[in-house]
Amino acid sequence: MPTIKTVMRTHLVDYWLWLIVPLIVLMSSFVVNLIISISIGSFTTGGLLSIYGFMMSVGIAVIPMNFSFSLSFGIRRKDYFLGTISMFLLFSLLYSTALTIVREIEQLTSGWGTGLHFFDVPFLSSLSFLHLALLNFVVISHLFLFGFVMSSIARRFGKLVLISLILLIVIVLGAASVLVTYWQYWDDFGKWVMTYQTDIIWFLAPLTLLYAFLSYVWLRKSTI
Repeated sequence: MPTIKTVMRTHLVDYWLWLIVPLIVLMSSFVVNLIISISIGSFTTGGLLSIYGFMMSVGIAVIPMNFSFSLSFGIRRKDYFLGTISMFLLFSLLYSTALTIVREIEQLTSGWGTGLHFFDVPFLSSLSFLHLALLNFVVISHLFLFGFVMSSIARRFGKLVLISLILLIVIVLGAASVLVTYWQYWDDFGKWVMTYQTDIIWFLAPLTLLYAFLSYVWLRKSTI
């Protein structure tokens, strides 16, 4: 347990990555959209996606930043993994709670007085505080771990394997998009997503556990 706390403190040395930069990214997007809303009135923006994308970037960055450093001081791979996962869960809780609180404020102020829907995503606006907080927690932790497993692949098998995997995913998704377009299934797909949109997100939970397991296996076998 003390070693796990040491790993967490090591991560917090880069507090700017975990706190400062995400806030800058989020607030800059919010301010821009608020100014637009003041000019044109009520509208819905996807600017909130910026913070979710950055969470994945954090997951990718942590291994190159301090994995070798931590192991050089005698920290076991298992403890590094547990300490890093603890950081992901801690900040997932922090950000999910904060985003849900700000959603409540946005609703109470009718979109900051301008009708802006930035934190209050329309298809999630009816969810209770607890439901939305849990949903945010699942999504953010999933993105942390997705970035982490990608970085673990690069550490274990090399960057070439990771790049090849990404290219394969892009090719598969591109082929699927072409087929869906050819058979004209986009309308059906959209209706399906709108019907099961919140349920789909909950399927991220088992995927997150899978990412954690694979990351642990690959980090244990990786070189410094």
